[in-house]
Amino acid sequence: MADDVGELIERLALWRTGDGGGYAEESLRERAIVALRERGPEVVPVLVDRLDALLADHAAHLDRVGAVTAAWDAWYEEGDALVDEHGVGKVFELERYRTIPSDSLPQRDPRDEHYQDPYDLKQGIVEALRRIGDDRAAPVYGRALRDRACIHHAATALRGTRLDGAVPALLDAAASIEPDDTAFAAVLRALEHYGATVAQVRARFEAESGPQARVSLMHVMKKLPGDGAGRPADEEVRDALVFLAMSRSATERHAAIRELKALGTLDPIGGPHGDAREARDPWDSWGADIDGTGMEAPPPAEAVHAAIVLAAHGGPPGHDRELRRRLRHMAEDAPSAARAVTAVLAREPRPGDAELDLALRLALRLHPDRAAEHLPLLRALHGLTSYPPGRTGALRALRREGRLFLLMLHEDPALRAEARAVFDDVAEPADRERFAEYEALRLGTWGRLVRKLKGR
Repeated sequence: MADDVGELIERLALWRTGDGGGYAEESLRERAIVALRERGPEVVPVLVDRLDALLADHAAHLDRVGAVTAAWDAWYEEGDALVDEHGVGKVFELERYRTIPSDSLPQRDPRDEHYQDPYDLKQGIVEALRRIGDDRAAPVYGRALRDRACIHHAATALRGTRLDGAVPALLDAAASIEPDDTAFAAVLRALEHYGATVAQVRARFEAESGPQARVSLMHVMKKLPGDGAGRPADEEVRDALVFLAMSRSATERHAAIRELKALGTLDPIGGPHGDAREARDPWDSWGADIDGTGMEAPPPAEAVHAAIVLAAHGGPPGHDRELRRRLRHMAEDAPSAARAVTAVLAREPRPGDAELDLALRLALRLHPDRAAEHLPLLRALHGLTSYPPGRTGALRALRREGRLFLLMLHEDPALRAEARAVFDDVAEPADRERFAEYEALRLGTWGRLVRKLKGR
């Protein structure tokens, strides 16, 4: 009997149909569920124990991987800070400054090298328990809500039984997934079934600092029946959406920007520091890129600007370091980052020290090969050289390897002249020597002669 039940439980992972040549055929999971129901209520504890073991094993795997990832994240974070402090070109010289030695980093546990989440089996067991309909399974449904792969099936199963403490468990599940996740609707239906109130969700929302969780709980409050009292104002979720808009996941980024656009809470970037291309509607390029390349577009400058201000003031709480890291990636990869950084540096009246410092650090990350696109940034940095709180950082950004040099040799005479004027104002003897070497390598003898004959 035990061997038979064990074999049937393993078949619960096999949900696909058509293995015998016809798609109308029942799956092995369906046949196993029918067979388990025929064996009576004594199979319920066996199913519960098997599911609990699978849930515990997966949770332990996530804990192990999370600990390794956290250690490496801290190492990368320290490296980024040291690069900001000691220079972009000194990556291989930073070890002596580290408080987290590179040789101390943990490696992945051998158990996790080829780990595969048995999500099909977990889902099959939950479905089998639901179909058997024994209330003794209710507690394991609550535990299964902590496992992302089981949320949809467990939330559905909870509507057929009664579990004390179901609402808090369901709210935790809702906070752990995105509003467009297919499981989200199942969680909402279960919350309605258990009579969850906006006040309960609001309390969970206020206790939550995770940006994605706050956005998800906001969606729960919007969809629960009621008169709208207690639901968060747009400004209460703006910071969380700004954080998500800096995600490296194009899907997550798109969803956040779409919501920010709907809320209308982003301040436009104006002023004389851009050309006609920069003055266009920031959402136009987003929409075009979504249609043409499948959500590969970076966030608009307005969102990056809001993220700089947010991170500079320590937000979102507990996630500001991660936001700074995301901003560093944006500065390296996203064209819109230069416009956002320029907006901070060129602001009048001058921004606070925290915003100024962060924007200057991000200016160091902007790719020098695109310096011709960053003329407004060049002007903003030059203006800061006469402003004591920003002078040191502005000079460091202007002397960033290659930025001014590229512009000083640019084909556009007006751009070249402006870059040379800035260089003459800020350069030290060592900078002039470096430029002479750079020019010699870049142009060669013939190139310099041609420029001289053309009076350039």
